Amino acid sequence: MSICLTVKELEARWEKALAATRAAVTQHPRTYRDLKAQAAEIIENPIDINDYFPRVEKLVDQLKAMDPCGHGSIFDIFSAHISPSSIWHIKMLRMECRDLLSHLNAFDEWRRSQHHLRMVK
Repeated sequence: MSICLTVKELEARWEKALAATRAAVTQHPRTYRDLKAQAAEIIENPIDINDYFPRVEKLVDQLKAMDPCGHGSIFDIFSAHISPSSIWHIKMLRMECRDLLSHLNAFDEWRRSQHHLRMVK
């Protein structure tokens, strides 16, 4: 069964995911910063095979803590992608973390574009 979505429907889904992500980040700003730092560390540094499962479990726990009810945020989407049952090859973790960070960077850009701050002297 193939589902064909229009561009408008895809953009609506993306906006909904961004709004859910903003709500999650507002509730857990420290976890958000830690999550980004951990994903960046996984990308930049080699991982010992003995550290793989503890790191992935910590990353998935942080993703689930950001969106525990599964409201369709970026965290909800990636918690399924990064879980050890989804990644069949260990080397795919680095790719998923890179993808996660690019989504979060797009979210940060969107969030900055939503706020119009002015300096008043």
